[in-house]
Amino acid sequence: MSDADTTIKSTSVKRGFIKFFYSQAMLFILIILFVIMIFVSDNFFTLNNIYNLFRHVAILGVMACGMTLVIIGKGIDLSAAAILGLSAVSFVMIQQYGYAVSVAVAIAVGVVCGFINGYFIGKVKANFIIVTLATGILFTATSLIISEGRNLTARPLLVFSYIGSSSVFGFPVIIIFLIIIMIITGILLQKTIAGRRLYAAGLNDKAALVSGINTSNIIMGTYVLNGLICGIAAVVMTSRIPRIRVGQTAPYLFDVITIVVLGGTALTGGMGGIYKTAIGLAIFGIVNNSMAILSIPYEYQQLIKGIILILAVLYDEFNRRKRLLYQ
Repeated sequence: MSDADTTIKSTSVKRGFIKFFYSQAMLFILIILFVIMIFVSDNFFTLNNIYNLFRHVAILGVMACGMTLVIIGKGIDLSAAAILGLSAVSFVMIQQYGYAVSVAVAIAVGVVCGFINGYFIGKVKANFIIVTLATGILFTATSLIISEGRNLTARPLLVFSYIGSSSVFGFPVIIIFLIIIMIITGILLQKTIAGRRLYAAGLNDKAALVSGINTSNIIMGTYVLNGLICGIAAVVMTSRIPRIRVGQTAPYLFDVITIVVLGGTALTGGMGGIYKTAIGLAIFGIVNNSMAILSIPYEYQQLIKGIILILAVLYDEFNRRKRLLYQ
């Protein structure tokens, strides 16, 4: 092998290593955080605490699956928390007519809300920030109107209470449910034609359109699926938090976006996946859990979360430039 070939091979290996490092940086951060907390607190690395960690972020994890689809399509849904709230309120208001009906209505409400967003963004080509900001206000107002501003109490059947609070051989059912949703969404993204078309539309919608992909339908579909997932999350939420109040889901939006961006799904679209979202969820869960263990005051917890989101956005931009450099 000549010196030139050796140099080329060495450079190629180096570029490959650097590219791998930047693409997996959040996984390394997750491992570092985990190890640090093992040494900081004796209560952290216990089976009970690990289960509690993921149990508390399970609903956020389900919602993050839908948000991942939207962001890969170069969008964002600022109405996701409002859809969750409206679906949950609808579920409780309809439960007197039978549990199967109320579940169907909650999921249908999520789908309709997603369709409204998707139609205006995918078909009308309206700005996704303005549309979802407006529909978020609309959905929240609708929740207030139909609930008359009252606190509502859900009385889920045993099977759904089982999802929210029970365990199988000590393993929480709600975490199993989260894993199933993540696997299904991951398969949809990685193993289907629609998933590949979504990545193409997110990377370059004009090129995708020229190649024969109906980008309008693809983008619209991401918002509909996000609404569907929010509806499912609402059913799970009512099984875990039976007392429903309009507005209580508002903080979920910030947390869900933080999880997706933190995992490394690119805000510029076309990059990311459920694997990355799972890493973001684990980091977010560890940070939340650590702050609770260390008894950090609520206002400082919010400050830390804000800083984390800013750092995640900066990392997203930095990572984008490095991907362009080492691709």
